[in-house]
Amino acid sequence: MNKTSITILSVIGIIGALLGLLFSFLPISNLAIFPATFGLVLGLIAYLSAKKKQLNFSFARTVVLLSLLAIIISMGKQLFTEDKVKTDTEFIQKEQQSEEDAVKELDDLDDELDELE
Repeated sequence: MNKTSITILSVIGIIGALLGLLFSFLPISNLAIFPATFGLVLGLIAYLSAKKKQLNFSFARTVVLLSLLAIIISMGKQLFTEDKVKTDTEFIQKEQQSEEDAVKELDDLDDELDELE
């Protein structure tokens, strides 16, 4: 693999790593695994090829590190955050009160209709 191929793999890998980092901070952090893994694979291929050819492999190493960082952030967010939906007791009480008021109002209307007949 020549230097141009290694550079192309590294550039595509850095795009995947950056997308993974971006997704890991968004609410869709579960999707960050895919571009980050893609970037990691390309970064590893570029890193190993550059190391084998004894070329400068610092850019490929950066791709690998950013991809790993995106994967770690995404996994940590997935493992350590809880999805809780708060039960709004005040809303539930108001809803029940509203239903009771509606039933009472209907009963009053029925009584008025009975009186008219």
